[in-house]
Amino acid sequence: MTQNDPGNDYPLSEVPMHARKGLASTAMVLLGFTFFTATMFAGGKLGVAFGFGEMMAVIIVGNLLLGIYAAGLGYIAFTSGLNSVLMGRFCFGEVGSKLSDLILGFTQIGWYAWGTATAAVVLGKYFQLSEGTILGLMVLFGLVFCATAYVGYRGLEILSYIAVPAMMLLLMLSMWVATVKVGGLDGLLAVVPTATLDWSTAITLVFGTFVSGATQATNWTRFSRSARVAVLASLIGFFIGNGLMVLIGAYGAIVYQQPDVVEVLLLQGFAMAAMAMLLLNIWSTQDNTIYNFAVAGCNLMRTGRRKTVTLAGAVIGTHCWRCWACTIIWCRI
Repeated sequence: MTQNDPGNDYPLSEVPMHARKGLASTAMVLLGFTFFTATMFAGGKLGVAFGFGEMMAVIIVGNLLLGIYAAGLGYIAFTSGLNSVLMGRFCFGEVGSKLSDLILGFTQIGWYAWGTATAAVVLGKYFQLSEGTILGLMVLFGLVFCATAYVGYRGLEILSYIAVPAMMLLLMLSMWVATVKVGGLDGLLAVVPTATLDWSTAITLVFGTFVSGATQATNWTRFSRSARVAVLASLIGFFIGNGLMVLIGAYGAIVYQQPDVVEVLLLQGFAMAAMAMLLLNIWSTQDNTIYNFAVAGCNLMRTGRRKTVTLAGAVIGTHCWRCWACTIIWCRI
């Protein structure tokens, strides 16, 4: 594969300067990636274990560490033009790097399966659909969610420009209603923790929410036009974006005993907003996830056919045993 082939987003080569992106583009793609439902459950654990002030400190410290880690990798990705799996060749060699490809690819396909099952099951429960219909939705979502990743960076960028602002509005709306319900800042400060969690565990929990994603964020920061863009976009995505997800989960746990913003929006009476949030939240992360899988898969098999690997990954994720098992179990809860 040559560097002049823009159709495959250069999975096995450095990114040439004509294909580099600015801060807005890179930050939006990373925010779309880090706006992920599962992160909120970590926030839920913090919300019931700390007072509001201490909880905010934990969120800031944990996500700052995560952001610095992602920013460091982003800087390396810019200067080298390489992503994580290509850097792995320098660290582990031609053969050894295949192990890291398997590990990175396996984690991403697992999350893709989880996200596909979550979207189908939540919609199925809300609209009271049959198990067969939910299974059909899983197949549909498994293919639809990979559409923007199939296009490549441009597809991820377009979806992020639509999804991120919409999700921000819904998150701010939910937080405002929750703050009013709990009695404002005074009410938040007066909340008494009902569980215990030490600082080291809490910081580890926050850092671990998206460290796998931060490791593979080089797939997009290597497209940055400058080192400044790579570093700032990483901090925006992982310090601010992931931090907001943790905060939203904590808010929901404090006020509604429910960390998932989709469930919180339903409790607040915003049913259509909840469904929109569900699909935007999961899709904007799913396409990044399957893109990560495709890049790792291309390096593992030493092929430049990123689009083919993307489709193959979506099929595998859609039919993953974990995905089917989650559906069967959740449908009967």
